[in-house]
Parts: sequence; structure tokens; C-alpha cells
Amino acid sequence: MARVDVRGGLDVKTEESVVAPDLPIYPIRTVARLTGVDARRIRAWESQYGLLHPARTRGGHRLFSQRDLDLIRRIKRLIDEEGLRLQGIRLLLEAESARSDGKAG
Repeated sequence: MARVDVRGGLDVKTEESVVAPDLPIYPIRTVARLTGVDARRIRAWESQYGLLHPARTRGGHRLFSQRDLDLIRRIKRLIDEEGLRLQGIRLLLEAESARSDGKAG
């Protein structure tokens, strides 16, 4: 039987499968701990720069998926290692999204 431990941010696994990468199960404090990115910075990347689009609970709390965590780690790497600014990262992500949309259609 699968167990979801949102507080601990554990990967949710069963003997047969792993939870879908798009399933939003991680609260922001767990995401901050797992990615090394401060929660305030994550909120800014969402609200000011439109880089993230987490799910929301009925109470308005953000919930992130494994895919969101991967994106946060990628953004952090682009800033820290590649020296990109957030505006450039947004343009890069938009271009990649447009390219993948073009391939899908």
C-alpha cells in the first residue's frame, strides 16, 4: 500500500510504481529544504517572474510536484552555475515550451 508523507517530502513508492511526477504533494517548506532554495525566493519566482505554477490547496497553500522540484533545481543551477538572470531564464523556458508545443502539434 502506498503511503504519502507530505511533511517529510518522501518519494511516494509502492512495490509496483512511483507516484506520477506531476502529482503535487510537497509543501513549500519541504521544497525549500529539498532544493536548497529559500521559500521566499520560490514564491518570488512564481509571483514576480512566472517561472513556477504550483498547485494550490483550498486554503491557498502551494503544493509542488516532483517535476516542479526538478525545475526549481534547474533554475537554481542556471543562476548559480551559468550566471543567467531570471528574465533570461524565463525567455529560455518560454522558448523551450514553444519548441515542445510545436513538436507535439
